[in-house]
Amino acid sequence: MSNVTNTFLDKLKDQSFTIILMIGGLYYQNRIFESEIMRYDAVVKEKQEYINKIVDAERQRMIEREQYLLDQRDEFIQTLMKK
Repeated sequence: MSNVTNTFLDKLKDQSFTIILMIGGLYYQNRIFESEIMRYDAVVKEKQEYINKIVDAERQRMIEREQYLLDQRDEFIQTLMKK
């Protein structure tokens, strides 16, 4: 009976150690995964800010271009009306 109990406790110790190692491994992988997610979020945020900056610059350029063309049209009309 004592031999069976000792064997059981030895196996339990072996399995407990394996479980602790597996939990440690999972914790380590989770920490790496979270840090990667944070890094990817930062990269995505940076890229989105860059895209927004480009879109705003293009929008402003198009507004200025439209205004220039309207001014050119108005000048042309004024020139035609003088004749």
